[in-house]
Amino acid sequence: MRAAVACKPWCRLVCGPGFRRRFREHHGSPPLLGVVSNCMNEDGAKLARFVPTGSFRPRRAELINWLAIDSRHGRVLLRSSFSGDHFNVAVWDPITDELLELPATPWMPQIMHNYKGAVLCAADGCDHLDCHGKPFLVVFVGAASQCSKMSLSLHDPKLMMSSYVYSSEANAWSGSAHHGYLGNLLQSVRSTLVENALYFVVNKSPGILKYNLGTRKMTTIRRPPMSNAHSALMIAEGGGLGCAALTWSKICLWSAEVGLDRDIRWVLGRTIELTRPVPAGHSICGFDVAAFADGSGIVHVETNQGSFIANLKSGEFSEVRGVNGTLDIFVPYMSFYTPALQVAPIDEDPRAGESPALSSEVIKNLAPEALSDEGLPRKKKLVEAIGQSKATREDKDAKEKANKSNSKQQ
Repeated sequence: MRAAVACKPWCRLVCGPGFRRRFREHHGSPPLLGVVSNCMNEDGAKLARFVPTGSFRPRRAELINWLAIDSRHGRVLLRSSFSGDHFNVAVWDPITDELLELPATPWMPQIMHNYKGAVLCAADGCDHLDCHGKPFLVVFVGAASQCSKMSLSLHDPKLMMSSYVYSSEANAWSGSAHHGYLGNLLQSVRSTLVENALYFVVNKSPGILKYNLGTRKMTTIRRPPMSNAHSALMIAEGGGLGCAALTWSKICLWSAEVGLDRDIRWVLGRTIELTRPVPAGHSICGFDVAAFADGSGIVHVETNQGSFIANLKSGEFSEVRGVNGTLDIFVPYMSFYTPALQVAPIDEDPRAGESPALSSEVIKNLAPEALSDEGLPRKKKLVEAIGQSKATREDKDAKEKANKSNSKQQ
């Protein structure tokens, strides 16, 4: 993106799919472009609002009558704010602004009264760095009543766990899969995808529900011994299931390990001291983590007087402007983003899908937000770095013409 300031050939290179793919592979985890929060407008209508954390802006920042549930692999899962006989669900891509309303759910809200939803990429062999336009799945897991009418007691023996899966390739919901009652899913903690399983926090011991995407079976795992009300599931450093627990000034990172007896045990890893703790007088009412296997990620802390985010690697703590801190859910949106530029990419080899050779130092020096339109303050430095790494074709042509002209004059 910044190369366009120097010359059009570099602009074409940056816009080419080969460069963008290598850029994503080098940086691995995508940047945080914003958060999607549920709130009400002045007319009292419920809506999902995209709150940017940088310069990226979706075509529409508010989706009236929709509420955010989950976000993963460049998509946001929404549910209708209206209650009815069926549960209306949609998937939104803020980058392309595609909003796809899914077929009516096969269950009634009155039956499946406690649930959590998740959206994830379903493309074979995908590295999940650029999932836009690829097939996806939507999974709902929750506590349901076996009766035609909702049971009011959470300890009713007629309660059971149910799951449903939507496939974008089939454009249809699966049949239901059932299991004995394992507890109610906590609404304040989002699900976490680790390998081929989704993990949810439940209010019943041992505390964590594992949903296998392949077999659709549910099992339980005990939570870390020091986890508290302000904890969230995440991908552990190096992969596998992890958990983050927040105190006022530090975050403790746990990882789950499988012993020889196949039993899960939790090991305390890093303890991150926040550079600026939660301000005094703020009551924590929400905690969420979007983490990656390389140890990077974003921590969200919701208080009664505002919302804050912290970087897992640097420990930097900053306030999110435009969020009042009293929302019922706060969904981070992380994705790579290349602004649409009015210039055609340089022709690429259709057999390899590669751009012309670029210096690896250029890709290494570009930050993830450079192609996310997040690096405006560093525009000059970026252009200088690109110019130093490789002379442009236009510069070479101009230099050769000047040399020829000087030779003729002499």
